[in-house]
Amino acid sequence: MKKRMRIKWLPVLASAISISLIAACSNDDSASTSNSASSANSASTNKSSESVKIKVWYPLNGNQSAVIKSMSEIPMVQEWQKKSNVTFDWIHPSGTSTNDYIQQLGVMLASNDLPDTMIMQWTLLPGGIAKLYNDGAIIKLNDLIDKYAPNLKKIMAENPSVAKQIKADNGDILTLPNLTYGEYGKYRTFSGLIIRQDWLDELGLKSPETIDEWETVLTAFKEKKGAQAPFELNKDSVISSNDFAGAFGVGGMNSFYLDGSTVKFGPMEPAFKPYLSIMQSWYKNGLIDPDFATNDGKTMTTKVTTGKAGAFYGFIGGSIGSVLPAMQATDPKANLTATQYPVLKKGDEPKFIPASYEYSGTGVVITKANKHPEEAVKAFDYLFSQDGAMLKNFGIDGQTYTKVNGQPVYTDLILKNPDKLPIAQAMGKYFAANFPFVGANDDRYNDQYYQLQQQKDAVKTYAKYANNAYTVLMPPVSLTPEESKETGKIMNDVNTYLNEIVVKIVMGAASVSEFDKAIEQLKKMNIDRAIQIQQAALDRYNKR
Repeated sequence: MKKRMRIKWLPVLASAISISLIAACSNDDSASTSNSASSANSASTNKSSESVKIKVWYPLNGNQSAVIKSMSEIPMVQEWQKKSNVTFDWIHPSGTSTNDYIQQLGVMLASNDLPDTMIMQWTLLPGGIAKLYNDGAIIKLNDLIDKYAPNLKKIMAENPSVAKQIKADNGDILTLPNLTYGEYGKYRTFSGLIIRQDWLDELGLKSPETIDEWETVLTAFKEKKGAQAPFELNKDSVISSNDFAGAFGVGGMNSFYLDGSTVKFGPMEPAFKPYLSIMQSWYKNGLIDPDFATNDGKTMTTKVTTGKAGAFYGFIGGSIGSVLPAMQATDPKANLTATQYPVLKKGDEPKFIPASYEYSGTGVVITKANKHPEEAVKAFDYLFSQDGAMLKNFGIDGQTYTKVNGQPVYTDLILKNPDKLPIAQAMGKYFAANFPFVGANDDRYNDQYYQLQQQKDAVKTYAKYANNAYTVLMPPVSLTPEESKETGKIMNDVNTYLNEIVVKIVMGAASVSEFDKAIEQLKKMNIDRAIQIQQAALDRYNKR
């Protein structure tokens, strides 16, 4: 099994959904398929002179929503439609959080008013993508891929690890995925902890490595720099334990993780209580944002750019690349750098680090309402061809990139946007490179996307221990329809309950000792059964 994974520890708050939902998949990949496959696909898609209309449900990425209202505005999409002879009718759910999208998806499924296709990071849905199939909402794609997706078919044949990740245990394929693989799949880490390096330098402090050192640094940020939020975060960050829980040897609150070949669930482990204790202590002492429970992404960014925060979790591109220039516009000495995930003991290596498999968990599913499944598969398969991957990742030749010594180089429309758009937003306005979308990713975009030296350094910092992630993070396992339904019900209840109790404990409204009762409640909610299901899925995955 190739050790390539991206896991995002985001909470799934689906208690408002009255029906069972399911998860699917998403990941990042790069393409190296033959022109013959691409040509075959192009020829087959253009047999009909009349364009087919396909409705696509898709939550806009944050960088996109800042500059466009619909994917139909993007030149890459307009060119893609010409190449595939389809017209995409985009449906973008409102809201900014995963929970917003999940709730709206639930309403749509309950009403049976389905679009032709849906794109999302399906791994964030409770229960798994198999549940969507079992409920009859989506169709199986094996035969369609075999007949109408020569580019994806070739990738799977040449990359067994890709095929292993996108297939269910019984061989079913339910999504056309987002992939990062092969020659142009060198980047495996995209995010981590970011800190005010100028503050560290001014205070004579080194970048923290242990929990104790983090406490020292955050205290100094509060007392000597007047930081209102020494560590900036929101409710999702605390609940998902994306920042510091790994130091205690457990996965995030909504994450199953591996202890050797055994599946475990972080909150059920004894080490989760010390994590809660430190978070409660830091909240009490003003080391984390007192408003974390009500923060959204915009609020967090504002606090960082205005000098009210000293450290936060973020992305190499979208955070360092956009936040640092905004800070330096008013404070030229401001500086951000990447720092490692913490450990308890000096010299230990962090393990719970975001990293990526070839398959990101994002993909497109085709619903039972689709009257043109062949055309839909052909259209999306184009993004797995050489030409399609270039269009997806670099846009239109002569407009957003040119070839220099055979390599794609972005034009000033992207790198020095005349409307002063950050690179991430300029990309989002013209093509689909710096976020998970259907098709093959080409990480040559990162060589240019990461313009700042701080970004280039962050790549090295985050990659240093990235291989450790594959010793603890779950691979993209598949659940049976029955397991998906059962797990979805269990985890909806579990996550809703944990969301409430963890926030209460962190804010001091409940004691850490009360978490013992919470563990008993989780057992009554059948968390042990959910762990058992994940273990069975892992065992099957390892035998594929």
